[in-house]
Amino acid sequence: MKRNKFLLYMGLGLSLASCSKSLDINDNPNNPTESTPQLVFPQALVATARLVSPFNSYGTQLVGYRANGGGVSGWGSIVSYNFTTTDFNNLWSTSYDVLNDLQYVENTAKPQGQMDLYFAAKLLKVYNYVNLVDTYNDIPYSQALKGKASLTPAYDKATDIYKDLGTQLDSVVAYFKTSTSSTLFKNTDFLYKGDGIKWAQLGNTLKLKMLLRAKDKVQFAKTALDDVGFVTSDVIVNPGFVKNDGKQNPMWNAWAYLYDGSAVGAASQYTPTPYIMTFYNGTKISDAARANLVYKSGVSTAVNQLGYQLSDAGRGAAPSSWHLGNGKGILKGPAAGQPILLASESYFLQAEAALKGMTSGTVNTLFEQGIKESYNYLNRNEADATTVTAADLTTYLNTYKSGNSQSYLVNIATATSTDQKLEAIITQKYIALNFLFAHESWNEYRRTGYPSLIDPLTKTYYPNNTANRNNTFVSITSEATATDKLPTRVMYPNTEFNYNSANVPTVDKYTTKIFWAK
Repeated sequence: MKRNKFLLYMGLGLSLASCSKSLDINDNPNNPTESTPQLVFPQALVATARLVSPFNSYGTQLVGYRANGGGVSGWGSIVSYNFTTTDFNNLWSTSYDVLNDLQYVENTAKPQGQMDLYFAAKLLKVYNYVNLVDTYNDIPYSQALKGKASLTPAYDKATDIYKDLGTQLDSVVAYFKTSTSSTLFKNTDFLYKGDGIKWAQLGNTLKLKMLLRAKDKVQFAKTALDDVGFVTSDVIVNPGFVKNDGKQNPMWNAWAYLYDGSAVGAASQYTPTPYIMTFYNGTKISDAARANLVYKSGVSTAVNQLGYQLSDAGRGAAPSSWHLGNGKGILKGPAAGQPILLASESYFLQAEAALKGMTSGTVNTLFEQGIKESYNYLNRNEADATTVTAADLTTYLNTYKSGNSQSYLVNIATATSTDQKLEAIITQKYIALNFLFAHESWNEYRRTGYPSLIDPLTKTYYPNNTANRNNTFVSITSEATATDKLPTRVMYPNTEFNYNSANVPTVDKYTTKIFWAK
């Protein structure tokens, strides 16, 4: 089982062997052959957080957050959507690597009576499995994570996996809602310090997301949500990220600077799209405050339509078109924590659930709290502390609403139909998740069709050409055959065809949909 080497948060002085064995000079203490669940769980939590960055990168090019910059060629499938089995392979391989570690925690914690670790690992397994299902649909599940006992696992139906994951979350929420955390778990859990209620709320929020995505297509054992509540603060994993090799914040390391201070070369090759910028520059919505926190030059940051490569194409800024410095925004710094779920997303999930009668709560209030939490996250500093007050958040919201008084996408109270309210919720989620959780925005577009790429007059998709650069994020060189000219999924990795080909489902990147897709 592969082990993540990022162990700065662990006390490696903890003994991995008995006192007598510690005197055996033939044992190499730097190469242990066994571990313990309390040592593996923290690194699996960090590895889960690290996976957000590659999943986000995969989604950004599909959902309109970033495009190719001018002056660079050779974009291939990034702009054509003609994905092959070698695209995005790290999502599959790294996810299963993390899942194997979490399975180890489950297998070893329960026999030792460490039920806190057992259920926390179970929650993180659900989190990672949901990402895989939402990306690939059918995947190995019931026969997976068994090591040599199952080297060519069968693929389970995505609906069956979702059903079982929902049951797993039910057990997590029920356990943590009433548990009294052990001292060992409190010392191991650097996310919530053993706060069972927060773990229960995180599980409840993940279950809410699954129900919204698949309630009508999966026979969940339980569709009623627990009264423990939902996530109300950004869920940020920070084991002690620092400006050292292999120990930086993963987003900073991927899109800003390496540990030695050199800029990430690829970052300057990308630029925001005209489409995403319309939600800041007044074309659709005016929001200079958040634009200044997200982009290097706010609404004046250069943009480019995906696939456009002529001489007047917008060029990426050096070292990045995204805002760097003073610890705020998305790329806050090498020591910033990595969120695995934002409070803004939690509130937008709750707003949609309230709209559909699944939970109590006022749609408008939850919607506006989601906007506030988006602004709040962007104003967190490198130490993960907010730099704005509750009064500041209210002032921001009021200014935002008054500056967009004619837009139901901001003033949801002016929406005249349930569809408009849903569009407002998903569009604001799209803005809040910009360059943070792009894979989630991509999922939501495929599920709901929002943010909209449809001409309200013709009721058809805007053509993917330069004349519609503000109305569609679709690449102008798209090879997709779907009506919206977008792919429906990515391909299974070539490793599966090399080692498990008899079980890999046959899919088409332009027609085979994830089971919950619209």
